[in-house]
Amino acid sequence: MKQNFTTCCKNFLNGIRRPNAARFGVLASAAICAIVLGGISSTAGAYQYNAYRSGAVVPPEDTIINPSPGCGKHPVKTGTFTMSTKDGAGRTRTFLIDVPSVYNPNNGYPIIAVYHGAGSTSADSYAWGLQEGAANGHGIFVFPQGINYENYGVGWDDTTKGYDLPFFDNMVKEVEAAYCINTGRIFAAGFSWGGDFVTALTCNRGDKIRAVAVNSATDEYNNNANWKTYQDLPCESPTHSAMRFEHAVGGDSDYPAPDFATTSSLYKSFNTCAATSTPYHTTTNTMSCVSHNSCSKEFIECSFEHSIGHLLPPHWATDTWAFFLTFH
Repeated sequence: MKQNFTTCCKNFLNGIRRPNAARFGVLASAAICAIVLGGISSTAGAYQYNAYRSGAVVPPEDTIINPSPGCGKHPVKTGTFTMSTKDGAGRTRTFLIDVPSVYNPNNGYPIIAVYHGAGSTSADSYAWGLQEGAANGHGIFVFPQGINYENYGVGWDDTTKGYDLPFFDNMVKEVEAAYCINTGRIFAAGFSWGGDFVTALTCNRGDKIRAVAVNSATDEYNNNANWKTYQDLPCESPTHSAMRFEHAVGGDSDYPAPDFATTSSLYKSFNTCAATSTPYHTTTNTMSCVSHNSCSKEFIECSFEHSIGHLLPPHWATDTWAFFLTFH
């Protein structure tokens, strides 16, 4: 019952932040959701990863191709804790960071940024377990905390000139200054509104981010049937990230299937993919995947069973880490 109500609230918040969505009863519903989500929001996160904690993949040690200023420095702290930096509006913003206990200042670590969905918290995105899929020793993970965006609830400013892109930039700089980072291995993952923001990162920071994983997101179009009306076009970045895109077959409670098709077309345009695709391996029989052909950078698209709905599918953490691992 609690989990269903939480999902309902998050779906509501995901819906009301879209400019073309109905907003009846926004204030009352948002207040109810805020009260309930504050106490039980981690339940869905536990569901999304709990059964898949044992599938960790361990990469070889990184060669530091592009060392950050933090290389060679004694770490201030390891473990999971909160850091802060400024966003583009000059506000102090927080993010959870997970630094492996076996951290070595002479090894170059990747940064993996994980963005929560609407009405959620950095604790929720931490609960998805991506850091555990990496065996908690071969990456530094950051979990940014969103804030209220206009009248749409807690989420992300995914516009090109918005305040959250500088938040990402400053967060990466803070981590690179404190820890030894291989700056050629920056990754990002996001669910729902968090996935929309990762799309904005791909468009505007694609030359700095090696690969991204987007789940159940469609982003903003003036015409949902036309990817060329995406709000951030033309992109600031001259190149774009490799991509993995997962979504429900036939759409979900927040987004109809044509919206996912439009976003797929946008992603293909980022990396000039052909119209054809090739079947791609998957770890679960609840999902089928393809690799789009002739892309300048890899674009994997996976469709999972409609019954899963607006949630992360089984094996999300291990599949996402395995994808990132291919860009060693």
